Parts: sequence; C-alpha cells; structure tokens
Amino acid sequence: MPNHTLSDRKEVTAPHKGFTAGLMFVAVLSLALNLRAAASSVGPLLAEIGEGMDFSGEVLGFLTSLPGLIFGLLGLAAVRIGKQFGITATLLLSAGAIVFGIGLRAWVDNSWLFLVLTVIGLTGIAVANVLMPAWIKIHGRQHTVKLMTIYSVCVVAAGALGAATTAPLAAAFSAIISPDAGWRAALSTWGLVALVPLVLWWILNQRIGYDYPPTPSHHNATKKIYRSPAAWAMTAFFGLQSTQVYAQFGWLPQIYRDAGVGSTEAGLLLATTASIGVVGSLIMPTVVDRSQRLWLWPVGFGVLSAIGYLGLLWWPADARWIWAILLGIAGMAFPTSISLLPARSVDPDVTARLSGFVQPVGYILAGVGPLVIGALYTASNSWTTSLLVLLTLTLLMAIAGALSSRNINVDDQL
Repeated sequence: MPNHTLSDRKEVTAPHKGFTAGLMFVAVLSLALNLRAAASSVGPLLAEIGEGMDFSGEVLGFLTSLPGLIFGLLGLAAVRIGKQFGITATLLLSAGAIVFGIGLRAWVDNSWLFLVLTVIGLTGIAVANVLMPAWIKIHGRQHTVKLMTIYSVCVVAAGALGAATTAPLAAAFSAIISPDAGWRAALSTWGLVALVPLVLWWILNQRIGYDYPPTPSHHNATKKIYRSPAAWAMTAFFGLQSTQVYAQFGWLPQIYRDAGVGSTEAGLLLATTASIGVVGSLIMPTVVDRSQRLWLWPVGFGVLSAIGYLGLLWWPADARWIWAILLGIAGMAFPTSISLLPARSVDPDVTARLSGFVQPVGYILAGVGPLVIGALYTASNSWTTSLLVLLTLTLLMAIAGALSSRNINVDDQL
C-alpha cells in the first residue's frame, strides 16, 4: 500500500469505470454494519467474559468503557491517517483491524492480550466513524444523501443486531462445540463478518487509489472551535447522550440479568432499545431542519430517559419492555446531536472542524461513563447508585441539548 506524504500528495484519482454505484452502496452498507456490533455484543455476554477471562468487576467496567475512549482518542488521529494513506485505503485498514482484533480476541487465554486485541478492533471502528462521512462526501456525488442515510441507519441497526443475536449465538455454539467455546465463538463472529467489507474495500482501493482531497488554496483562518460556546454545548450534548448509549450497551443486559431475566431476553431488550434509534436516524435530520421549537426534543428525550432509569431502579423485571422502549425513544438524541453539526454551521470547513471537535471529545467523555457505572456497581453490589448517576447525567443531557438547539451558528461565534 503506497505511503503518501502531504508534500507529494496527488490529486484525487478519478474512479475507475468499474467503480459502480452498486459496489459503493454495498461497501458502505457492509462496513457500517460493523461499526457498533463489536461494542453492543459485549453486554449480553459480560458474565461469561468475566468468568472465562477471569476479569474482576473493575476490568469489566473498563471493557465496557473502551468503545467510547477509543472512539474519542483514536478519532482525533483519523484525519491524519487518512491524509497519509488516502481515505479509501484507511477504511480498508479499518476493516482489517476489525477482522484481526475482534475476530481473535475471544480465543486468547491472556487477559491483557484480550484487551489489546479489543483496542485494535475498536481502533478500526474509531477511524471509520470519522472518515466514512468524508468518503461519502468525496465519492457519493448524486448519491450522497442516500449513502448518508444508509450509513447512519446501518450504524444504529448494527448496535441492535449485535445485542439481539450474540446471546443466542453463544447458546447455539455452546451446544455444538462446548460451553466454554460458545461465548468465544459468538463474540468472534463479528470479526468474521468484517471479512465482507475487507474484500469490498480492497477492490475499491485498487480502483480508486489515493483519494484524500487537497486543501483549498482559499482556506480561511478562523478562531479555534473551542472558542465557540455553541460547540461546547454540542460537545456536552453529544458526550452525555453517548454516555447513555455505551453505558446501556455495556450494562443494561446485566441489570436485567441481575433482576432475573434470561441472557437471551436481556439481549433482546437491549436490541429493542437500540432498534428504535433506527427510526430516529430516519426522522430526526428532518426534525432538526424544520422544527421551530427544537429545544423541546432533547428535553423530552431527557424526561423519557429519567423515567426509564427510575423504572429500572424500582421495577426492573416487571415492566422491562416498557423501560426498554422508553430508553430507545430517548436514544433518538444520538441522531439529533449528529444532525446539529451541519445545522448549526454554514461553511463546510467549519462543519468538518466542528465534527472533529465534538465527536472525539464527546466520545472521550462517554468512555468514562461505563467505567464509573461499573465501579459504582462493584463497590456497592447494587445498581441503585449507578442508575441514580445515569438519571442525573440524562437531566444534564437535556439541558445541554436545549442549549445546542438554539437558533445560532458556530460560524458567527468564530
């Protein structure tokens, strides 16, 4: 794979005549379906992973926090990697990292190696999270809107897919192979699935070549993004809603299991919560664009989350499907926060810089959440304190979302 520096960067290579819209759609869809399953598949098997790898509660908490931390830290480096190798080649490397890290981690006996391989797989996901929208912007042309819709829907759907199918897969593999191998085979399935985008992006890379766009000669120097109060409000909104998402991915199935719910149903409950977000990915961009009182939406999401957490605190098993649905509707805060990035900026360069600030910083904040939730649960051997903390964070999310929804743009503040 060629190593391009910024000094000898070539112009974006014109797509090969065999680079068809169908190949582009399938490649985007296949990679997008791998960008959350690696995170959401851990929660339903948390007890099995802890027993099989001899992890303490603190280490399991760290494992659930890794997606947010890696998505934030490595997301900061994604643009530099894309400039070095080209966006298509970097997405190919991302698919390879998912195959290697997620596919192999469950089969090692060393707990540290398990964590290292997890980091490798999540790194591939982190880089793809940042660069996929840029790739679509460059190559999508008349299909850009359709590709972005497919991408956002598939990313959310992947979270539901991983949550719903991992526990049943583990049960099936346990019956076919052995009880100890069941959870390992189920967890590594998501690495094998990534072989499909690995092949497709290899084909695309062969036909496209180096494709990072040159910096415009008329680039306008402005203040740093962190000088914008609106950018900080959006960062807080994105970070707090992501904290909810990844805390749920990591711990919601265990909350249900501790209340007496079976592992398969616990996974389905998480899948229900995640699936409702697919609806949000379809409708919230339009709502953000047209709503005259947009602040009501994040406030409403905060209220629904609060009710859901109180329900888990008081009646976790009796009304479990109600809480799953309420938390799922509240999860529409994710597409809302993403849609605010272009809606509250005008210049494309400002939009890109805003996204590069809000998402990595927000994910870093989100990465701390599951770790704290797990530590509180381990210290008290109860979910009461953890759920009260999530309740507090969701109210702060509502406030940040309301501030982010004001009719102002970051360009004016810079």
